[in-house]
This record gives sequence, structure tokens and C-alpha cells, in this order.
Amino acid sequence: MKFIATVLLISLTTWLGAQESMTLEKALSIGLENNFGIKIAEQSISISQNNNTWARAGKGPTVDLNGFFTNTTINDNNPASFLRGTYNNTSLGASLDAQWLVLDGGRIKIRKEQLESAVVQQELQKNLETHDLIKSIIQAYYEVLFQEERLDVLRQNLKLSQSRIQFENTKQSFGVSNSFNLVQFENAVLSDSINIVNQKSQLDIAKRTFSNVLNELTYVPYQFVDKLSVSIEEIDELKLKASLEEENYTLKTLMLLSELDQLNTRLRKANLKPTLSLSGSLGLSESAFKFFEENPNTGEPFPIQFSNRINLGLNANFNWNLYDGGLKNQDIEAAVLQEELNKLSFLEAQVALKNQLDILISNFKNQNLLLNLIDEQIQLANKNLLMTEERFKAGQINSLDFQTVQNQLLTAQFNKINAIYNLLITKSEIDWLVGAFKQ
Repeated sequence: MKFIATVLLISLTTWLGAQESMTLEKALSIGLENNFGIKIAEQSISISQNNNTWARAGKGPTVDLNGFFTNTTINDNNPASFLRGTYNNTSLGASLDAQWLVLDGGRIKIRKEQLESAVVQQELQKNLETHDLIKSIIQAYYEVLFQEERLDVLRQNLKLSQSRIQFENTKQSFGVSNSFNLVQFENAVLSDSINIVNQKSQLDIAKRTFSNVLNELTYVPYQFVDKLSVSIEEIDELKLKASLEEENYTLKTLMLLSELDQLNTRLRKANLKPTLSLSGSLGLSESAFKFFEENPNTGEPFPIQFSNRINLGLNANFNWNLYDGGLKNQDIEAAVLQEELNKLSFLEAQVALKNQLDILISNFKNQNLLLNLIDEQIQLANKNLLMTEERFKAGQINSLDFQTVQNQLLTAQFNKINAIYNLLITKSEIDWLVGAFKQ
């Protein structure tokens, strides 16, 4: 049996050594690398940057080169026609046409600013994807540590219950115990074992959720080397509130929408202004005409007649819509109202986010205080368990009393794990709210 146990221990040690370890830094690196949302956002940035040109906005002339070739053969038997008989007309030519919008009321500049804002919008989207992903990874990572800590506490409690059974068996062998006490401890061991099985399921769910957040194609049973811990820290409320104003992504998005609305209003107002466009063309064509009948005067076939033509044109087009039934003015009014609406939305979001930050800061402080109180509770529970164990061995209390004290310690240990976990999650929510997560 000792040999088998040694082999199993060596195998278990080898297996654990072969497991790939996982840290929070490594998780962030893998998650950011695998995330499709960030990759899509990067492609969208490239597309918007490619579109951000003056040509796309409409500035500068456009030049077209056109060419044509025609070949027509006609057999005309109309007595009233000037030419009767069969003849062929062939033409070959090319033209160079240019268009240039000289005056557009500032529309081109506004459209260029819209294209630049589109780049900023896509960059903001990528940063938002990254920001949200980092929070999800951090919280999923802490969830695994949280479930592992709970499993460790249950295992320690099981060992304590098993040691009580051994002690009770020893007492019974000397005839100083009874079957009732032994059954109580056996029932406690069974309950602890059931709790461990259930907790392992919770841990497995947490690990698989963590793997999904990292967007891994296959599940990897990582070995998590960190422990759930936190250091008591003071937070700078003024600094956090200033960061909220500048870095919160909800406010950044609303500010960008407000800027786009302002551009839209300017574009609507520009529609009231006149436009002036110039166009020019240069064309060259060569034609050949062949009449297939004979010259009645000479009796000889008509020769091929060649001709050419050069076209040069310059045109200007001025347009100013003076009245359209008030539609342009209605569009301007609607754009201005939309600006005001977004300003109100920004102020509303600002108030809501400040309140949310105040709540999180208050919770963080209370959880820090709670963690200190729970540490004291655990110390008292350990002292109580030691005194209870001495009284139990002396036969002054029964097994039920001992189980009650043991459960008190278990509850206190669970409370501490919960307090640490809640503190870490609250801190991550604060960092997310103030835009602290950056790649």
C-alpha cells in the first residue's frame, strides 16, 4: 500500500508540474491577442484611415479620358436622299474632360472633418473593446481564485472532521465514547465531502468561463499560481472623479457624438450657400467617309474622304437655391435640436456615472472595514475552536456543540474569502468606470 501511495504521489506531482501555469498578466496577454472584437476594430480603423482623404471629401478636380470608335455602313435607296447607294462612315476619337467644384460653401472642409471623426470613432471603439475585455479577464481570473479558495477551506474543514473521527474511534476503543458521537462526526465528514464535490463543479465552471473569456479554441486546465489576496489601500476620490470626467468611455462616446452633431449642423447650414463648378473638355476625332458608287462624271470610284475635328470647351455652372419651401431651414432646426438633445444626454450620463462612482467608493470603504472585522472574527473563531476541542476531549461538551463551533469557523473563513473577492471586484469596477484599463 505504501508503494502504491508513493507511485500515486509521484504521478500527481508530475501531472501538476506538467500543467501550464496561469497568472493575471499572462491572461491579459492571451485575451488581448485572441479577441476578435479588437481585431475587427483594428481593421475598421484601417478602413476609416484609408477613407480619410481630401479626394473622398470632394476636393480637387476630376479628370476623365474617353475614347470612341464607330463604323457605320448604310445602303440608302431613298429617291429623296442626297446620297443614294452604299457608303461607309468610320470615326475614331478621344476626349479629355475635367470637373472642378470651385465653391461649395465649406461643405468639403466639413466632410473632411467628418472623415477624421470617423477615424477617431473607430479608435475609440477599439479602446472600448480593450477596456471592457480587460475588466472581463480580471473578474473571470478572480472568480477562479475565489472558487479555489473556497475549495481549500472545505478541504481543511474535511481534514478537521476526519481527525475528529480518528479521535472518536480511539476513545471508543477505550470505552469512553459512544456510537452517537461517532455517527455525528461521520455525518459531518459525509457532508463535507458532498460540499467539496459541489465546489469542484463550481471551480470547473469558473475555469471554463475564464477560458471562454480568453477566446481559446480548446479548454486548457491551467494551474493558477496566485492566491486571493488584497492589500488595504486608500483611494483618492478627487483623482478618481477627475479621471471619470476625462477617461470614462460612455462620456467619451457622447462627446464624440456631440461633435458629429455639430458637424452635421454646419453641413446643413452650408446647404444655404451657393456652389460654383467649372468643367472643361478637349476632344480630337478623325473620320473617314467612303462612297461605294462610281463618279458619274469620270466613271471612277469615289476616293475615301478624311476629316478631323478638334473640340475645346470651358463651362462654368453657378447654383444657388434661394427657396425650397423652407426644407433647408427645417433641417437646420432639426440638427440644432439634436445637438441640444445630445448635450442633455451627456449631462444625464455624467450625473448617473458620478453617483455610480460614489456608490462604488462607499462600498469599497465599507468592504475594507468589513475585511478587518472578519479577520478579528476568524481569530476569535480559532480560539473558540481550540477551547471547544479541549472541553470536548475532557467530555464537558458533546459532538453537536463541537460541530457548531467548527461551522462557525467555516462560516468566518467563507466570509473572509467573500470579502476579499468583493473588494477586488469592486476595485475592478471602479477602475473600469474611470477608464483605467488600457492596453
